[in-house]
Amino acid sequence: MPSAIVRGASGQPGPIAYPSGITTGIFNELNFVISDYIPGLIAKYGNSSYALIMELLGRSSVETVNTTTNTFSHFEKGRAFGSGLVHANVTSDTAGAAINITLKSPESYNNGATGTQSPFLLNQVVKIRSNGRKFRVTAITRTTGAFVIEATPLGLYTLITGTSGTTLLAGEGLETFGNQLAGESSDSQGTMQQKMYRYDNTATVLRASTKSSDLAGMNKTQIDFGGGNFYEPALAIQTMNQNMMMDIEDAVMEGVPYANTTSTGTVGVIPAVEARGSEIDYVQYAFAIGDFQNLTNVLDANGGPREYHFLQDLKQRQDINNLLFGVYRNGAISYGSAGGDAVTSAAYGFNGFSTDTFNFFFHRYKGFGAEATFGYTPTQGDYRSFYGLAIPQGTVVDAKDGTTRPQLQFVYQQNPDITAGQRIYSWDLGYTKATKTTIAENKYEQIAYVGSRVLAAEQFSILKGLVS
Repeated sequence: MPSAIVRGASGQPGPIAYPSGITTGIFNELNFVISDYIPGLIAKYGNSSYALIMELLGRSSVETVNTTTNTFSHFEKGRAFGSGLVHANVTSDTAGAAINITLKSPESYNNGATGTQSPFLLNQVVKIRSNGRKFRVTAITRTTGAFVIEATPLGLYTLITGTSGTTLLAGEGLETFGNQLAGESSDSQGTMQQKMYRYDNTATVLRASTKSSDLAGMNKTQIDFGGGNFYEPALAIQTMNQNMMMDIEDAVMEGVPYANTTSTGTVGVIPAVEARGSEIDYVQYAFAIGDFQNLTNVLDANGGPREYHFLQDLKQRQDINNLLFGVYRNGAISYGSAGGDAVTSAAYGFNGFSTDTFNFFFHRYKGFGAEATFGYTPTQGDYRSFYGLAIPQGTVVDAKDGTTRPQLQFVYQQNPDITAGQRIYSWDLGYTKATKTTIAENKYEQIAYVGSRVLAAEQFSILKGLVS
């Protein structure tokens, strides 16, 4: 498959038109169902050495949340400007004459194939994308999934695609504006309302345990496991801590499916982006300027912020390095601080690259690589090879309660029986601990309740290298 934008600009058709204005029925559409109490941001780890999560979250910390259910939610507004697509070719051969246009399903309807929510209103001025010609909506027939608008030209011209011919073609873009030609003694018209979206997720439960017998715990080794501790349980506890952090990151990034279980998992960051974000494909070992431009075109169309963190497996990082180092020999790249001169810094990679009003900060993300994390080279396929995830570093205001949040959050749910603010709760019990057991052994336990919140997923993007 050649280079392509697989999922690009999104959000059409935009707002919903209410011919009779907004009534109480709108609250059913806004999905004000699940309460979401957010006590504040808790920074247990602060600026710790856990660099991967801090890089993901940028300038914000994770969030500790109490909810009345195992679900946490946030609300987003859709696009403010409406559009539709022409369903089938329409003949327009008389200048100034009205034509009837059927709106294509599902692209022209906010509720998809249900086909009852459209941004088109009586007396609106609508512009044809291919040529900029305008018409007024002079009548609407609201047939489910097949709204028909009567389009009357504002000037003495035909309503066609392009600048010649007699046909308005199927797929032509129709862009709605307000009543730009209200005239004298005008009256009010229908109401336009941005669609409200509620996105839910749940927290999965992660556990880690270490058990040490009395003899294992009392025999001193020749190895200092840190802090002058030569006893084997110290190494086991360190391993448990590292595994817990890796478990949390993988659960949050990749998700934990649970449809075939009795437990509750979580929708990961990448599955959320796959469902609601964009995807740009390129050819492996042949990343080109056009591929970068495909990416920035989509980010711009979806309203992405200026700054992005770009998590990449090593192969994709090398693809982009090869392009940038070859094209921008005299600058445009901010090299990482590796000590020594620029040549030494370049050998270790670069931090940032700016193009098309966007600043990309690249990070070689080991979580995508089997070699770096698990120590082997896959031979039967690798679903994260030549893979990258662009994470916007902006903030989004919740459409429900006005809370400002970073666009990616690790969300930890608070158990009321655990000390407030603890993301990972640890405890121990055993024959030498405060909580005694009859067996001559000690146990060390950890538990975390964690999920993720992806805000404005449309502004995230997956960059994927394909074989051809």
